[in-house]
Amino acid sequence: MTTDPVQIRKKFLKLAKILHPDVFGRNAEEKESATKYFSKMVSPAYQLLNSDRERGEYLATLRMFAQGKKQKEETPTLSTEIAQKLYRIPHEITYKQYIEEISPKQYETLDSIMEYTATLSELNLVYLFTQTSLSFSSGSSTATPVGSQVGNAEATPAAKPAQSPALRNLNMAELFISKKQWTDALKELISAEKLDPNNAKVYALKGLVQMNQNAAAIAKASFQKALKLDPKEPIAVKYINQVSATPKPPEKPPEKKGGLFGWGKK
Repeated sequence: MTTDPVQIRKKFLKLAKILHPDVFGRNAEEKESATKYFSKMVSPAYQLLNSDRERGEYLATLRMFAQGKKQKEETPTLSTEIAQKLYRIPHEITYKQYIEEISPKQYETLDSIMEYTATLSELNLVYLFTQTSLSFSSGSSTATPVGSQVGNAEATPAAKPAQSPALRNLNMAELFISKKQWTDALKELISAEKLDPNNAKVYALKGLVQMNQNAAAIAKASFQKALKLDPKEPIAVKYINQVSATPKPPEKPPEKKGGLFGWGKK
């Protein structure tokens, strides 16, 4: 779930070799099964994850799914022991360790593919359910729920932030910004503005995109609108001074003297 595109491609090429129908020692039935696993599972997954837009939309959908379940206070049904263990003591580092432990076993044999695929799916589900509700500290082996108090003081439940109806568009815009695809990012932000017109982050990201499109005046207006909605909006605070500076007037060229070497000047 957190793997970068380079690693995804390496994994895809490795699986293509493992599931190739001409692998030595397989009978006709095993070759057919390997081909089905590759065409029905591996290839579609790679096509989705290899596309920036589809990958972003897929991850945004997963986040919204998990957030919807959590808001309804639903508990995920887990059948594997390792996923249950992660759910009891969730931590991002532990999640990655479990993924690295199970992933190499997934395609060791054709008979074990579905078993380990189910295990990986449950680990991913636990990660989605816990990642936004936990605070992870570097170097710490424990995860602390947001809003918990130190000592024996009674914990005060943290208010659940309202989910923006433009969440998917914001996620996509940030993805395009990271790729410096400014035009695509701006399209997503225009759609986000229609869905959530009072979201300061929408205007801050618009300002960032417009600044990189050399539209300083428009970017300044976007940053100002973001700060009007939220005076502490970090993106707007960081970049507004860069578009507010008064440009220096162009220097006047030196006066030309008339005639050759100044001769003939009146």
